[in-house]
Amino acid sequence: MRIMLDTNVLVSALVFGGTVRKVLDVIIKLDWDIYVSEYVDAEFKRILNEKWSDKAEKIYFLYRQMDFIFCKSTHEILGTLRDKKDIPVLSDALFYGVDILLTGDKDFLDSDIKIPLIISPTEFWEFIRKKFFEVNLI
Repeated sequence: MRIMLDTNVLVSALVFGGTVRKVLDVIIKLDWDIYVSEYVDAEFKRILNEKWSDKAEKIYFLYRQMDFIFCKSTHEILGTLRDKKDIPVLSDALFYGVDILLTGDKDFLDSDIKIPLIISPTEFWEFIRKKFFEVNLI
């Protein structure tokens, strides 16, 4: 399974924890491919520096050590969304052929896009919990 993370998922999982961190932990444990595009990476770094400048360097360093596939962003526009700043994320997800785009962004979640599957961490957690916990896989 190939999953691309949006910036808000990285912030939630690596700064705040909670359910989003549990989702990330499960994805890592299942050894699924986790993609982070250079666009999302740069946005994550910028947000860390703007909001948590005292911890930004440490969080970013640790995150870059994680077993993610850090991929180049495409310059092609491969989809449309209401919020133009989200188009690079969608384009990267389509370019790399990921199965799931994990995001908390309403513009993505309210879109009519079918491929990749666009799902929130909370919805993903419910899916994982039902599918894997019931058979004691995680």
